[in-house]
Parts: sequence; C-alpha cells; structure tokens
Amino acid sequence: MKILFVTDLYPIGNEKIARALYYFVRDWQNLGHKVDIIRANFILNTLIRGRKIIKEQKYTQNGIDIYNLNFHTPFWFNVYNKLPKEFSLKNYDVIISHMPCGALMAQKLLKREKIKYICAVHASDIKVMQDIKYSLFFARQLKKAYILADKISARSYVLKNKIENIIPEISNKTFIAYSGLDEELLQSGEQKKFNTGNITITTAGSLIKRKNIDLIIKSLAKIQNKNIKLKIIGEGKEEKHLKNLAAKLKIQDKVTFTGHISRNEVMQELYKSDIFVLTSDNETFGLVYLEAMIAGNIVIAKKNDGIDSILKDGENAFLINPNTNELINCIEKIISLNENERNAIIHNAKETAKAYSAKSAAENYIKNIQ
Repeated sequence: MKILFVTDLYPIGNEKIARALYYFVRDWQNLGHKVDIIRANFILNTLIRGRKIIKEQKYTQNGIDIYNLNFHTPFWFNVYNKLPKEFSLKNYDVIISHMPCGALMAQKLLKREKIKYICAVHASDIKVMQDIKYSLFFARQLKKAYILADKISARSYVLKNKIENIIPEISNKTFIAYSGLDEELLQSGEQKKFNTGNITITTAGSLIKRKNIDLIIKSLAKIQNKNIKLKIIGEGKEEKHLKNLAAKLKIQDKVTFTGHISRNEVMQELYKSDIFVLTSDNETFGLVYLEAMIAGNIVIAKKNDGIDSILKDGENAFLINPNTNELINCIEKIISLNENERNAIIHNAKETAKAYSAKSAAENYIKNIQ
C-alpha cells in the first residue's frame, strides 16, 4: 500500500517531538508499505508550541520522503503550489491525516483529487472542537474533515467516545488506533523490587501546564514519608516555575530535573523508579504509561482521559482526579500495601503492557484501513 501521511507532528532529524506517529510510520514501512509525509506547519502554532521553524524543503529519512511545508495562514490558498509539479494523490492508495493542521491540509489536497481518506482524532482535535476561540474556523473545518473521511482513527476509547458525542453521524466509521511498545521492551526482564526504604517517583513529558507536574511537587511537600524523591524527566516552558515551586516548598533536595534525555535514558530511569505519576489534562494516549508499566512501576494516571480505558483502578494501576488530596492518598495507599499486593499490581501492569506492541498497533491500523 502507498500511504501519504499528513501531519505537523512528525520529527525531522533530532527534533524533540513526540515519537508515537514516527513509530506508526516506521512499522508501516517495515510491513512493506511505502510511506511519504507532508509535514504541514502552521507557523503560529509551531511558535506557540515552542518548536523551531525548519526550512521548507524535501527531506529524506530512512527511505521516507518528507515534504516540510510552512504556512503563515491556515491553508487559505492552493497548497499544491508548495509541492513539486509532479506531485499527485493518484500515486497513493490512501491519505492519513493526524492533528488539526494535518486535517486542514488533507482537505485542501482532496479538493483536487479524491482517494481513500483516514482522519485521526487526538486530544488536541477535541480541544479545537470544544474551545470557543476556534469555533469560527478551525472547529468547523475539522468537522468537515471528519465527515469527509472514509474512516476515523481515534487514538483511544476515551477520544472515540468524545468525538462521537460531538459528531454522532461518524460513529459508524470510527476505529481505535492505539500506540505500542517496541519488541525489545516487551522482552525485558523482571523489575527490581519496590524500594520501600527509598521510594522514587518519576514523571515524564513536556513541562507544560496541562501535564500538571506542579501537582506532584505540591503533593510531595505534604507527604509525611521522608524517604520519597521525585525525578522529573523532560523540558518545557514550565521548568523554571517548577524549580521555583520546589524551592519555595523547601523540597528542592528531593526533586531532580533531568532535562530532555534520550528514549533509552528514559527507560533506564523508569527501571530505577517505583511509582510513575502523570495526571495530564487532555492526554491523547500516553505511550510513556506503557513504558513505565513494562519497567515495573506502579502507575498513577488521571481518570477518564488518555490511557484510562486500558487501566483498571487497583488492578494494574491507580486512577485519580488531579488534585493534591487524591494524589497524596493514592501514594500513601501504595506505600501501605504489602509486598504481595504491590507485586500483583506490577505483574498485572506488565501483562497489560505486553498486549500493546508497536508492530501489532501498526498492523491493526492497516487492517482497519483495508
């Protein structure tokens, strides 16, 4: 199958962009499919996200052609003018768009030529659909994209339910497109025992407000157990504020900021961790939850968001509302469990994570398209 993948969330070179979509493309390619990418960057959106503007040109990575296109307006003109003259949708079997910019670009392409079209749903799409400031243009255009699509790929059951509530008429063409872990992680050995004498809590992700990292720091300051330390993996606009918060609460000696580190280094930190906490708002899926689970962490996540649909409270993880009281109570509950109870949760978590491989996720996506 020849796939045209349209999104602004695909890394070029060593860009610090979430890798979930990169893994889909990589594994589709490994399955024998040909993939080209149009990276549709709306400049204002790129700057708001704190990303660098990459030169507009064609790049080739691992045999994949990437057309990096930059737009100062949200695709109000002929996008074909930015593509090579020989470019044609007729060279592809399907066009797949991810993220709002990808959906807007796909619509423009499909005005000239028609092929099978798959439109994905991320947490950011739901935000655009529900936020009044986007209602005049972006929300309306996204709705058109969903209705135009032959199928809708929702990145989690939570997102599937949300988009079907917003646009009920698309419910008969929606499927789930989970992420998955690489095979070498699924074959990992047993995690060290939960270290009750020196507990490490880890969180990972972009240091932005919706990740609610400040909640973890505030909770740590109130927990009576003095043998708990927090490791924060990632970088972002909130880093300075979070460091100042830790200092203000006089727990800076218990909080470590690693900054941005490689995926292998993230896994090394997770293998040394006991509890993983991430109670983000509007989480699309959260591959890092699965990574934490396979590494033997007890995971604490937000109720009714992202990966919630595969987490079972008290069985393979703990689900809370994101506030300090619930997080403190949850951490203290985990500490109070006996060894057998904690080991059972860790075992269940690892077995759950093993069911989600990157290869099977890519195969599932293709199967639903075909």
